[in-house]
Amino acid sequence: MWTRAELKNYAKDFLRKNYWKAFLVCLIFAILTGSGSSNGGDDGNNGEDRNISINVNIAPSWIYHQNLKIDNDSILGSIRSEGIKEGIRYIGFFPAFFFGSTIFAFIIILWIISLFIGPLITVGKNRFFLNGFQGDVSIRYLFSAFNRDEFWGIFKCMFITGLKNFLWYLLLIIPGIIKSYEYSMVPYLLTNNTDLTSNEAIEISRELTDGHKLDMFVLDLSFIGWYLLGTLLFGIGVFFVTPYYEATIARLYNVLSGNDDSNEEYNIVYE
Repeated sequence: MWTRAELKNYAKDFLRKNYWKAFLVCLIFAILTGSGSSNGGDDGNNGEDRNISINVNIAPSWIYHQNLKIDNDSILGSIRSEGIKEGIRYIGFFPAFFFGSTIFAFIIILWIISLFIGPLITVGKNRFFLNGFQGDVSIRYLFSAFNRDEFWGIFKCMFITGLKNFLWYLLLIIPGIIKSYEYSMVPYLLTNNTDLTSNEAIEISRELTDGHKLDMFVLDLSFIGWYLLGTLLFGIGVFFVTPYYEATIARLYNVLSGNDDSNEEYNIVYE
């Protein structure tokens, strides 16, 4: 049985030699997948409208009852001044609306891009770590899935897997969490088996994680302290912790899939 200590020690040994490359890969991955008026203003407008009404409608009654002399030019000037203010206010609305619309459209575009590149770059990230364990720590693996032969196969498999997991979350939170661990090895399986269908990848991932899901959950919990420590520096420190986590999970896949030559217990063969 694998232990958290063994996985983490292996990850630490790997990062001692390749930390900054792993950090750059995780940083690029994080970047690419990331991810009206107030009541006071309304009250102010109503008040100004009432002031205009007073200037226009009440002034004649004052003239009639008290024979006060009011300069009509001053009344017209006040109305004109209020009209200019209103015009400036509405003119100022359009740049703000345009800016807000641009930001919203930009967010939508980024979401669409992330939807398509996310699955591919996830598999690429995993390839970096799995090949890195063999001594090949080339950053180019991060984008290695962006080719005509692999793109759609990986995208469809990852999309369907993600959709199934999302539907489980809609059913209930706990089943969704369980399924997320059950499906967690799919992006690693696709690093070397891009022809797998979603059903095949999910079935293999289910067999690999059978009996290990609770231990995997505890493994994730063991990183909470590191991530809390990383948030102390305005959240920037989280980026420095991520390579440690990614290397640990990649090592877990190697152990579960039988790629750990030092432990024959995990030499599982799938036909």
